[in-house]
Amino acid sequence: MPFSRLRSSAQLNSGEISKSSVLAAVAELSTLPRNSEDIYSHALVKVLELFDLHHGNLRLLNPATGALDLIAQKGFPPEYGEQFSSIKIGERTSGRIFRMRGPVLWDNIQTDGSCAYLALKKGGVNSILGVPLIAREGIVGTLTVASLQRGRFGEREIELLAALGRVVGVAMENTRLLRALESSVDDLTRLTLRLEDSDSVKHRLLSVISHEMRTPISIILGNIELLMEGSFGEVTQQQIDSLLTLRRSGTGLLFHIENALDVSQLETGGASVHPDLFTIDQVRDVLMEFLADEVKRKHLTLCWEIDPGLPTLVTDQGKLSKVFRNLIDNAIKFTEEGSMAVRIKYVAENQMVKCEVEDTGIGIPESQFQVIFDPFHQIDSSHTRLYGGMGLGLRYVKKALELLGGGIEVESTVGKGSRFRFWFPANYVKQE
Repeated sequence: MPFSRLRSSAQLNSGEISKSSVLAAVAELSTLPRNSEDIYSHALVKVLELFDLHHGNLRLLNPATGALDLIAQKGFPPEYGEQFSSIKIGERTSGRIFRMRGPVLWDNIQTDGSCAYLALKKGGVNSILGVPLIAREGIVGTLTVASLQRGRFGEREIELLAALGRVVGVAMENTRLLRALESSVDDLTRLTLRLEDSDSVKHRLLSVISHEMRTPISIILGNIELLMEGSFGEVTQQQIDSLLTLRRSGTGLLFHIENALDVSQLETGGASVHPDLFTIDQVRDVLMEFLADEVKRKHLTLCWEIDPGLPTLVTDQGKLSKVFRNLIDNAIKFTEEGSMAVRIKYVAENQMVKCEVEDTGIGIPESQFQVIFDPFHQIDSSHTRLYGGMGLGLRYVKKALELLGGGIEVESTVGKGSRFRFWFPANYVKQE
């Protein structure tokens, strides 16, 4: 049934879930062992224990197939896992959750003809509630729980499960990133031996620090989201303002840490392309969620000019989003007054997408045009002190665009601003 048909929380027993139990569950979910093969089952069990339930499943998006694969289940009959090991977007409960980007609820599947899970009906299941697993780059999977009790889930429980979906989503994404990082350790070691001594030390240090810092920062951000949504009690506007500041700072720090890890993978050849089907409008909408607060805080304007003839893209959405975010983030950081513009157009002759990110900031001396794409580089040490950053954003941009079959160039005038021009194929073709 649709989310809009929720029962009142007063009709249910969601109040029995204490704040201390929620906090304990969040802490356990956020610190699950990343290298454990059973992390998915552990996460599902923790959620079910919190709600005193015995039926549930976890699905993750498979980038290769575009389907939701079943990775953990509890309480459902064996034939369920065999028949629905993989579900397409838009189909069944999990597929609807992913498509709607929000909770899906059935109060009584025994009488609701829109729910076709015969195996669950035979098993006595009555209520089903599912929420998306949300990580930093979007929805990565789904979390579904079920009960033998009719009308088991009220508004409070739905809000709480949705919040836990974000915690689990971040944990799942961290696991994926960590495993990808571990697979490239040998390549990274060989690379550092070829680097100059200073850069070698920086790469090794960044890898260790980044890995150790990401998890606690993710835990902090997850709890900030729970607090802001009132999961642990009502918050005042003043408290929300402070939490927004914390979230903005924490998100920025996490972005820098992930840039360090991404650059390490790109440098070693350990990064791979996972083509997605998406539009630039989707990229813009997600980026504005991250960047709008900072643009507003600095009293700047950010304009997007997107070619209406731009087709749906087939390339790596995650990497392309980070390219745009790094360039726009730099434009915001180095612009104290004025504006930024993002221009995107499609060249049908060669099926290339050509883009510009322009600002009215401090500008870059021509002598620095090549070295700004080197790792750990900023124009001079004063910029590091004044504007912050590790000098890895443009390095990531250059290497990621090259991996996608594109490139980048810059033109700039000191004191007037900079314009970064870059391009990439609308349809990714693997380089031989």
